[in-house]
Amino acid sequence: MSILFSWPVGAVKKSADLRNSSGCRRVPALDERRRRRLSKLLSLILRHKPEFVGVRLDREGFADVDIPELARRISRLRGLSWVRPEHILEVVELDPKGRFEVRGNRIRATYGHSVPVEPVGEPTRDVPDVLYHGTTEEALRNILREGLRPMSRRFVHLTTNPRDALIVARRHGTNIVLLEIDAKRMVEEGHTLWKVSDLVFLAKVVPPKYLSVSRGIRKTV
Repeated sequence: MSILFSWPVGAVKKSADLRNSSGCRRVPALDERRRRRLSKLLSLILRHKPEFVGVRLDREGFADVDIPELARRISRLRGLSWVRPEHILEVVELDPKGRFEVRGNRIRATYGHSVPVEPVGEPTRDVPDVLYHGTTEEALRNILREGLRPMSRRFVHLTTNPRDALIVARRHGTNIVLLEIDAKRMVEEGHTLWKVSDLVFLAKVVPPKYLSVSRGIRKTV
């Protein structure tokens, strides 16, 4: 069974260590700086460069080693000797965007890949009327002419949260634009969308006719 945002029983050899005296799962005490650093490293490994720690990804994107072994390999990296399996599970548990999934004792990224993997989950027709994508004013003309394409990624990322879209756009420039995607119409006209979390949907492409520039939110984050 696939488990999103929760710690699977038995994923770590000493699973009892993840419980308090009442038998409830507890959250390991990683500070925000370390949690963010580990999250970025997991994204690098599971989306782009699995060879960085000597792992391979299967066609669904799962690492070919279990979480304890992955933690052991990461802990060999400079400045990361503190990493333990429960820290990886904490990153999965607390990630607000559902970037990772644990199944059994293996982990994968749910989206954002530049390496060839299949999209997570099944295509869905249960989509919001509108999804969002952030971009820059410099890229806007080409996007409105050619549509949204995945570029260096495998899929176009769309979100239900306009502010998240703007935060992502800010990484690419200061003059940012919020695009609205007519998701319901896309699906009705035969295009495929995958839902990978409550916030994120994937598409292979978004043709121009489904795009419009949003006027309903300030371009500040």
